[in-house]
Amino acid sequence: MKAKAGDARVRIMIVDDHKVMRDALRNVISLEPDLVLVAEAENGQAAIESIERNDPDVVLMDGSMPGISGVETTRRLRELRPDLKIIGLTLYEETTYLEEMIEFGASGYLLKTGSPLEIVKAVRTVAGGGTYFDQSIPRRLVSSVSRQVSVRKLSDQELAVAKLVANGWVRSEIATALGLRTTEVDALRAAAMSKLGLRNRAELVRVANERNWLNT
Repeated sequence: MKAKAGDARVRIMIVDDHKVMRDALRNVISLEPDLVLVAEAENGQAAIESIERNDPDVVLMDGSMPGISGVETTRRLRELRPDLKIIGLTLYEETTYLEEMIEFGASGYLLKTGSPLEIVKAVRTVAGGGTYFDQSIPRRLVSSVSRQVSVRKLSDQELAVAKLVANGWVRSEIATALGLRTTEVDALRAAAMSKLGLRNRAELVRVANERNWLNT
């Protein structure tokens, strides 16, 4: 199901253990001229084994699959392809794993019952380097303490690193872009997280979204 070389469309892989869901997503994608479905996988192991062969840009990932979970699949795929964009798929009552997916590098999440327009918008946004969080999904608030911390307490380098981490860059990419060693990137990230009172990337992404740091 691999597209021809030179195809400029956004390449998508669907990972979901429910055939009905895969069929529905396939139908949505097939109607969009700028999107192309290059692969489907019914579980995390199949996705991991086929990622290099199919070379997607964006993965639509079920978060609650049996076997290798969507969280663990997200972690492994991002290790194999740090540039890969992943959107978590969830039912309204099953959102607890979304924080972990974001922590491991997912760029957003959607309700499985969302409209085709929202799915397409999310794919295009994430493919373009952005993040997309379905507004109908309840999101755990960052602590009030972290909300009150002034960004002025961050050094210029700490702020730069925090923004890039929130936007999904891995430390080797950040080091190259900012002319730093990877150990310096780690130290700057830790300092920024400490000053902001944040525990993980999921909380950092939320703060970044509130402060318009994403894609800047």
